[in-house]
Amino acid sequence: MPGFELIGKKEQTAVNDVFEKSGGVLFAHGFDARRNNIFRVRDFETKFAQRLQGRRAAACTSGTAAQYIAMKSLGITAGDEVITQSFTFIATVEAIMACGAKPIIVDIDETYNMSPKSLEAAITEKTKLIIPVHMLGNFAEMDEINKIAKRYKIPVLEDACEALGATYKGKSAGLLSDVGVFSLDFGKTITTGEGGMIISNNEDLISKCFKFIDHGHDSDLSLPRGQDTAVTYGFNYRMMELQAAVGLVQIDRLSHIVESNRRHKKIIKDELSAFSDKIKFRKITDEGELADTIIFNLESSKLSDKLVIKLGEEGLGTKNVPDAMRWHFTKYFTQIWENTNYYQNNNTAWSISDKLLSRSVSLPIMVNWTESDLNRITNSLKKILSSI
Repeated sequence: MPGFELIGKKEQTAVNDVFEKSGGVLFAHGFDARRNNIFRVRDFETKFAQRLQGRRAAACTSGTAAQYIAMKSLGITAGDEVITQSFTFIATVEAIMACGAKPIIVDIDETYNMSPKSLEAAITEKTKLIIPVHMLGNFAEMDEINKIAKRYKIPVLEDACEALGATYKGKSAGLLSDVGVFSLDFGKTITTGEGGMIISNNEDLISKCFKFIDHGHDSDLSLPRGQDTAVTYGFNYRMMELQAAVGLVQIDRLSHIVESNRRHKKIIKDELSAFSDKIKFRKITDEGELADTIIFNLESSKLSDKLVIKLGEEGLGTKNVPDAMRWHFTKYFTQIWENTNYYQNNNTAWSISDKLLSRSVSLPIMVNWTESDLNRITNSLKKILSSI
């Protein structure tokens, strides 16, 4: 699943090189002579974009910051409505609210991502952005979502924080719409500890993102940094050279991570297919999914609760569903709704999502699993499913 499984000597050497080859310059800009003209953040952005076959990528401090920066660059402001889905990490909603906009939350479908039907029903004249979230490595129904967005002339921001390395009809996650964002935190496909990345083939949009990340700097390299120009304001969301040093190593591990995910998931899913009378796997939108998670649902929440207890008895854990639902299902974002007038006392909101998620179980797929690990896990899962 995550890049942290593979962190080792190469990453350590890359961090040491910041001191040994670049004079300890941790800042992404300037100090050219001291750093021996090595700019790791810029190199990481270039390598990231090339790996995904996109035009440009902009590095920042987190996936949450990436969403906020992208929204600001798209012009999202107070009074706007931004549509996203009920099954997502809380950061998606937080970034919308940080722009002063109103989050409009729609139900998910059997992909466990944004329902196109629910999306279209939620569009109003105030809708200024649509944010599908490719939760746990599987794509939202992007063809339908993009058609709807085009019909209403609304931009689309892909929250691909949990889908780096996935492809949809041959295109990388994040490049299926106007702009895409990724998280590089310690639990993501590749990691820089903390960090985020924005990608787009829209030159004007990604240029705005670069400026906003760095206090509005135009980054005119013909001028000393202190004399640089600016045409807009921004903020400080700059990535450090230490993070980029790790990222440059990790991005080279991406293909191995994705290949391992897919191989291990297939083994487990094939073994569990014998229990199709008890479990139903989520709809996979494209075989190019990240494959770092298996999600399935049972007939009732009572059965799923029983399954989770038995998983614990076998020393097996779950991933986001149901263990971290407080942070991944908008029903439980009470710290937000109790302090706004958006969804207060609305017990019927997201009932379709609730019925699906309450009887679902998500299992992590790990990169470093051995054949012995896979045998133990599949045998345990088959024993559990046979007993319920």
